[in-house]
Amino acid sequence: WETLQGYSETRQSRGMVAYPTTVEECRNVIEFAKKNSLTICPRAGGFSYGDMILNEDQIVINLSRMDRVVEWDSVTGLVMVEPGVCFSEIFRMALVHSWTLSSCPGGMGVTIGGAISNNVHGKDSWKEGNFGDQVTQMKLLTASGEIVEICRDRDQNLFEAVVGGIGLLGIIVEATIQLKKVPSPFVEVTSVVTRNIEESLEQIEIYNKDWDFSVAWSDAFVKGRGLGRGFVTAARWVDEKIPLAPKRLAESLKVPTLIFGILPAKPTWTICRPFFNPIGIRMANFANFTLANIKEVFSNSKNSRLLFTDYNFMHNKIPDLKQVYRPFGFLEFQPLIPKKCGGEAVREVFEIAHRFECQSLLCGVKAHREDDYMLSYSGDSYSIGIDIQVRGRDMERVGKFAKTLFKFIEDCGGKTFLAKDEMLSRNLFQKMYPKYGEFLEVKRQLDPDELFASDMYRRLMQAENNSSQNFAKVS
Repeated sequence: WETLQGYSETRQSRGMVAYPTTVEECRNVIEFAKKNSLTICPRAGGFSYGDMILNEDQIVINLSRMDRVVEWDSVTGLVMVEPGVCFSEIFRMALVHSWTLSSCPGGMGVTIGGAISNNVHGKDSWKEGNFGDQVTQMKLLTASGEIVEICRDRDQNLFEAVVGGIGLLGIIVEATIQLKKVPSPFVEVTSVVTRNIEESLEQIEIYNKDWDFSVAWSDAFVKGRGLGRGFVTAARWVDEKIPLAPKRLAESLKVPTLIFGILPAKPTWTICRPFFNPIGIRMANFANFTLANIKEVFSNSKNSRLLFTDYNFMHNKIPDLKQVYRPFGFLEFQPLIPKKCGGEAVREVFEIAHRFECQSLLCGVKAHREDDYMLSYSGDSYSIGIDIQVRGRDMERVGKFAKTLFKFIEDCGGKTFLAKDEMLSRNLFQKMYPKYGEFLEVKRQLDPDELFASDMYRRLMQAENNSSQNFAKVS
């Protein structure tokens, strides 16, 4: 028995946790669950934010120890891995040969199983699609104990259900991924200062014509015409053959213990915690924006070269940042607003946050493209990252903010990212994800007794007559 949390650390859930290392041990967990009328929730790196990876009074199967690279071909770029393999391990093998994973979020500890189950996205998703687009085959251990081999070309309907299927159809025990060949392991990085959110969106579209990656940092606290001001950063692969020493790559993939190589993380963040609030962040944003303007005026060259892993996993260079949100954690919202709604709809997201005093402490804006996965967070859209600390918050006001925000997203024909959600209503989920019925039909075929479940599943999808079912608690 363990007490678990999602990445945002806002809620706790106690349950039995299994740590299998083989497929056979996974089967043993399935048999145990069936025998004792329990459900199973897959989990690995623990980077899903809310209740998706929690399973109150039930079983959580932690797949982080199934972390074997089964096969790697440095000529073709095909890699076959178990679900607990982290992004960092893929890059350790592949980047020295100029192969890369596409659609990577900012954490190199994210596992392949979690990336597939959430169909994650990155700064290049507008171009490369979400993570599932590079997966070619999977092996899924189902509730019956059988392994189903799923091929993209042969099993399209099942493939589109498992990718983004948030662990509800079975256990992904193996995945084959086609990496992307790049000219070098390095990227050229540039940035431009923007005066408001509309200008940021314009710059994103300009960069997306010729560059490979783009993201905007936006100041959510400024009011009026300057709302969402900040800067857009873009990157593209350096078109030169530049050798990369394994030692240099290993250093890039190492998670530091000191902030800026000097300050110990935990005590530093504890000291900073009282200042990590709307007032403190408003001042920090002003300083950050001012510094960006100064750099743009006086810099001789706007572009710099970075090893890709230094560019994409910049958050990993700041150890234990979550300490500043403790002891209550933080809430994350990530609306996806269709481009056809225009910049005024994106601005309205910021305005809603202002009205309820729920401005995002850290705010990133990215572009996305459409795909066909049943529960996929995708669309010809912009996403806006909104994170607010729980400490010192009026949670009733936060609840009203969430309700207003979700309704606006739904009115726009958008959606919110399930991996970061813990407040969406069942009704709005069904409107945002209209293919959920197709997904549940696949689940009925693969998992008729609902062996695979989670707190999120019970909140958003499980039939009302089943959601309150009391399961036996096994000590």
